[in-house]
Amino acid sequence: MTRPFASLWDEPAIEPFTSLLRRRWEYLPTFDADGLLERFTGSFPWQVDGFVDALCVKSETDAAAIRVDHAGGKAWERDGGALDVLQQLVDLPAPSSPLAPRLVIGSAPRMWTP
Repeated sequence: MTRPFASLWDEPAIEPFTSLLRRRWEYLPTFDADGLLERFTGSFPWQVDGFVDALCVKSETDAAAIRVDHAGGKAWERDGGALDVLQQLVDLPAPSSPLAPRLVIGSAPRMWTP
């Protein structure tokens, strides 16, 4: 059986993980019934700016990351291969940086259904 995260722990692939850990990202693994890693999520709240960065990795080829503001509006979003998404998170400027993405894509209110 192929392990879906095997190459993510090899050098230099693990560097984005350690970079995010140094920034105090928190990771939460999810395991299947056999105790194998099924996916992991991570997050980092920007205390001063009111933004949150989040990550979900399901396999080496299936990952997604997002930055949301205090109201839940998307300021940045990526999906794709885990290494690519992780590296984009490492390279993403702090929300207070002039180079940070500014356009917040709001969400429409949910429609009431009886």
